[in-house]
Amino acid sequence: MPLKLKGVMLRHGISHSELAESLKQKHRAFSGRPFSRTSVVKMLNGGWRPARTPWAEIQAATEAFLREAGVPDEAIAEVWDEDVVPHFSTKPLNRRMGEPRGDNNNDDDAVEIEAEMLSSQAKKHFNLFRDPFVDDVQGPEDLFLSADQRYVREAMYQAARQGGWLIAVVGESGSGKTTLRRETIDRVGREGLQVNVIQPKAFDKGLLNASHICHAILADVRPSERPKRSLEALARQVERALIESSRSGMSHVLMIEEAHDLNIQTLKYLKRFWEMEDGFKKLLSIVLIGQPELREKLNERQYFEAREVIRRCEIVELMPLDGNVGDYLALKMRRIGSALEALLEADAVDAIRTHPALLRTGRGPSRNQTVSLVYPLVVNNLVTKALNRAAYLGAPQVTADIVRGC
Repeated sequence: MPLKLKGVMLRHGISHSELAESLKQKHRAFSGRPFSRTSVVKMLNGGWRPARTPWAEIQAATEAFLREAGVPDEAIAEVWDEDVVPHFSTKPLNRRMGEPRGDNNNDDDAVEIEAEMLSSQAKKHFNLFRDPFVDDVQGPEDLFLSADQRYVREAMYQAARQGGWLIAVVGESGSGKTTLRRETIDRVGREGLQVNVIQPKAFDKGLLNASHICHAILADVRPSERPKRSLEALARQVERALIESSRSGMSHVLMIEEAHDLNIQTLKYLKRFWEMEDGFKKLLSIVLIGQPELREKLNERQYFEAREVIRRCEIVELMPLDGNVGDYLALKMRRIGSALEALLEADAVDAIRTHPALLRTGRGPSRNQTVSLVYPLVVNNLVTKALNRAAYLGAPQVTADIVRGC
């Protein structure tokens, strides 16, 4: 029977990882280290007690932590009782993964821009023959690369070229992660490199496991070979296939999109794939691609049990466009035979960069700062809306006031 502590944590937005971090072990070999998240879950669900850390100390530390988190004393007094009401969710209420406790309404007043198509009225008004933001990347010449994006692009390319890389590409939704993945694969083909890009196709990455990854590798490296049934035989089969392919001159890269959905056990197994080698030569590079939640999963303090892979994984982040908004939009308009100056006034670009929808209050250590969301997808939506509005008003150009009104 679960403890009432579980329900109290859910109602007050406290994650299992945060409680685990506050509880220190007394075991001689692990003295001072926090308990694992798994141990805390077992304690909440079944009343599990650690063998070498006094239970009274666990209770005292937990209650002190709850008081600091703002939990009332009357609720704390009951946390060690059994709870007869089931709690099916394991995620704190009104919380995004990795978001700190406290005010859960930071984004209540945030402005969101709904996606809309460029109207035929706007196309006629501005003499545009196609939407500059629909199917806008059809080749490498259509790709806008700031210094930050160029670094991420090169990291993905180098990981594809040679084995031994383990990187995580992190970026907000609409920041261009998928576009850079596509460009990397296209570049490998353009340059005629002997690279086998392996992309597991499971729709629910949360269910992806080591066996699925083995099958994906075999399907791309040895498509005619039937996978073995036992995991031991399958692992040997995969390693043998990679060794033989590597000796024939091929490189291999495992690319996993939506990697923020991967479970911790699968993340741990990735180290086993990354460690496969032929002598001194690594057989496989791994590129994880995901949203900011992936960075949280690669936090050793939160997931100490996955430290082996976390310590070896380099995080490369796609940063906002910010000062490059003008250059980005100029490229988009140039690719459809138009000019940015003919469509937007100079101060309209600054208004885009400072629009309320493209700014938010930070999370975690940055919660007292303003965080930029000036990513391609949001910029595209805002400019499309501004063009439609300008055409409706009959304005010759998009002005800063029109942008602010969107």
